[in-house]
Order: sequence, then structure tokens, then C-alpha cells
Amino acid sequence: MTNALPRLLEIAPAPSEPRQKDWDEVERSLEVALPSDYKELIHVYGGSNWDDDLYVLEPGCPNENYDLIEWAEHQAEDLEERLGCRAFEGLRRCRRR
Repeated sequence: MTNALPRLLEIAPAPSEPRQKDWDEVERSLEVALPSDYKELIHVYGGSNWDDDLYVLEPGCPNENYDLIEWAEHQAEDLEERLGCRAFEGLRRCRRR
């Protein structure tokens, strides 16, 4: 796969200052490794909504509508309720921090 970020920057200039994240902490909280191209996209654009069709979630986003951590917590809660188990305990730890 080629890195499309330079082309995206030509089409849609970055909206603000680069976002700094403690990716190690984010990945520990989510208990998953995130792809490097996702991290680059968040660094440049942050959490956002593209043309009302694509939502890019950012861990710790200032706009709570695009916060990856909040979204993961809600998804884990919904799955726990539906499955009747605590299989998603790792994601729920995010909220306790």
C-alpha cells in the first residue's frame, strides 16, 4: 500500500496544528496496536467528519463526538450487555483512568 497522506494534503490542507498523542498509552488503553498510517492521519487531521460520510475517531479528541476511547468504551458496554459477559474488560478499563 502506498502512503496517500501527501496526496490527501494536496486535496485537503491540514486544518490545524499537528496533534500529539502518547500512542503507547492509547494502545495500552485499547489493548490493540494501531496502524502507523492511522497515527499519521490523526497527527495531521485529528478526529473529524469528512463530507458526512466518513468519521475518523481520535483518541482523546477535543470534540467528544470523535473520541476513539469514548467510542470503544460504549461499544464494549453494548457488547457486554448483549453477550452477557465481561469479554471486553480491557476496553472498560479506559474509563477508570
